[in-house]
Amino acid sequence: MTRRSATGGADERIQKSLAQRGVGSRRQIEEWIRAGRVQVNGRPATLGQRVRADDRILVDGRDVARPARSAARVRAIVYHKPGGEMLRARAGDERPHVEAHLPSLRGARWVAVNPIGFAEDGLLVLTSDGPLAQRAARAGRQLPVEYRVRALRPERATEWPDVPLSVEVEGRPVTFTAVEPTEAGSTNQWFKVTADQAVPRGAVRALFDAAGLKVSRVHLVAWGPFRLPRDLPRGRSRELRGPELAELLALGGRPVTAPRTASR
Repeated sequence: MTRRSATGGADERIQKSLAQRGVGSRRQIEEWIRAGRVQVNGRPATLGQRVRADDRILVDGRDVARPARSAARVRAIVYHKPGGEMLRARAGDERPHVEAHLPSLRGARWVAVNPIGFAEDGLLVLTSDGPLAQRAARAGRQLPVEYRVRALRPERATEWPDVPLSVEVEGRPVTFTAVEPTEAGSTNQWFKVTADQAVPRGAVRALFDAAGLKVSRVHLVAWGPFRLPRDLPRGRSRELRGPELAELLALGGRPVTAPRTASR
């Protein structure tokens, strides 16, 4: 709950205040405070300390108020991409594309951050900051992923075949951590598929092809700390704010979430 200070300004806990500004996630900020790396008005910060907008807050000696204002200009969204939708429009190609369903930007364009195939649907993270998107995409190759996959029941089969955890894609092995059956219908079965890092496009379908199963849907539900909201319809987007935006900034190496001495 936000309180009013004696001078009339609103105050709130430091972790929440800095996370909402995009300085870092609450967990990161708590670690910085425990390590003595955060100061408020010249004194070491404490967990749960209440601060005001006019307080001077330093992280590793850096004033985070100015970077926070800069971070506010970066916009990022999560979009529920339908399968068969292209990322960008192409001249002469009438297929639907992502850009047609995104919020308008002045003087910029949305740039996709995480990989997702043309035939796949689900989580797509985009940002208005091109360099940030490129850096986050490179770092994001090491983030874990989670899919929901729907496979058709094999004809004349009494039992579902085992799905392997490794498959070769374009001459290179791709390894998954788990393939777990979930809900089932009369003609299909859903599976939860996870991997320790992002997989090449087509790898999920190739995995089920290896078991002789035909996939009817590949749905990306999570990429690292980002998850597709359950209530977000296909073709709709939602703004990333506070800790979620901070996670993306940190992934892209923005100074507001990764002070220079963060590696100490």
